[in-house]
Amino acid sequence: MEVQMDVAVGKSSCPDVSSLMQSLQQALALEAKFQPKLQLPSAASTTGESSEITCAMRDGAAHVLRCLKVWYDLPSAVLLDALNLMDRFMSRMKARPKHLSCIAISSFHLAACQWVERVKQNNGGETSSIPGPLQVVPEPQDLVTISQCKCTAGDINRMEKIVEAKLACLPQEEPVTTLTFLNLYHALLSTTLPAALQPDLLILSCKLETICCDANYAAFPSSVLAFALLFVEMKCHQTAIEVISRDVLLELQRLAQVKDDMLNECVRMVSSVMAPYDGYAQSNPSHRQRLTWKLSRRTLKQLRPTEKLVSVLPTIEENRQFGQVQKRSRRSRLSPHKIRPVSPGAVLSSLPLPFPTKEDLTSFFDNFVAASPYSFRFLYGLEEESPSTA
Repeated sequence: MEVQMDVAVGKSSCPDVSSLMQSLQQALALEAKFQPKLQLPSAASTTGESSEITCAMRDGAAHVLRCLKVWYDLPSAVLLDALNLMDRFMSRMKARPKHLSCIAISSFHLAACQWVERVKQNNGGETSSIPGPLQVVPEPQDLVTISQCKCTAGDINRMEKIVEAKLACLPQEEPVTTLTFLNLYHALLSTTLPAALQPDLLILSCKLETICCDANYAAFPSSVLAFALLFVEMKCHQTAIEVISRDVLLELQRLAQVKDDMLNECVRMVSSVMAPYDGYAQSNPSHRQRLTWKLSRRTLKQLRPTEKLVSVLPTIEENRQFGQVQKRSRRSRLSPHKIRPVSPGAVLSSLPLPFPTKEDLTSFFDNFVAASPYSFRFLYGLEEESPSTA
């Protein structure tokens, strides 16, 4: 399936391609305005306390924002807009490491507010009747609690106003990020690829989140980075490359003004960033959010310490009777030659005797009370008393 496209004029046999080409031209015109230019040191200085934000610190803050994005079930546009705001602010302003967490959370909150305003504008100023987490802006206090940053909700609001003023952010302006070009490239490819061979946009967005959490992405333009990610994804599907028209990729590369040497360098960067995630089971992740659970005193009182909890149960013997409690005696711990022998008579005398029967009482009176003039056999019910004669 092949579509003839005239890149210079922007005309095509499909009516949607012309509008996509126009949107792509507008995005390329605004790319330089929203392109961050990070110049962060790769490692902290060894002399004393570091006063600069390093690439590792920035990547750690980016992964915290990604955790917040997953926590609130927000789209990828919110995270990428927040990273774009944070990187553009640090490109213009020199900040200290202690302010990095406040800058990151403020950028995330500002990006969420802008995204909700754009959704309301697209819906005609009305929110959807179906409530959901995507239409609710996270509260600053909740962001502070979940991210465990050492700042207050007031600090978040003040820093948000500073970021908005320094970057001259407009309320309804949508920033041009790498996700913008990725959506346009994917829409153009969908016009030439069958539905079964089209790359999954959701998977591409998740991979783009991972790449933008690395500070090295800022060294490449957004259009080049999106094209490199799409090229790496299409390279993994050999059957799709045979079906797709190579002229379409060449036209996209020429339209985005992507040079071959820059594209190859960006492809190597994308492959190196995605390599640890492809072999996640064989290696540990490079970044991990270390959260500290804070419990109240009332909760701590109800918790049982399990570190030193050892349950020692007595051994149940097979020949023991039901309900009989085993008592440990000092004699049981003696050696066998120190135990005194017990006579059989003492053993028999210690056993409980049965209740006497009627035959035992009869034999007792016959042997020991036979010589007595008075018979007391009737008292035990052995015989009836004979009436006395006058």
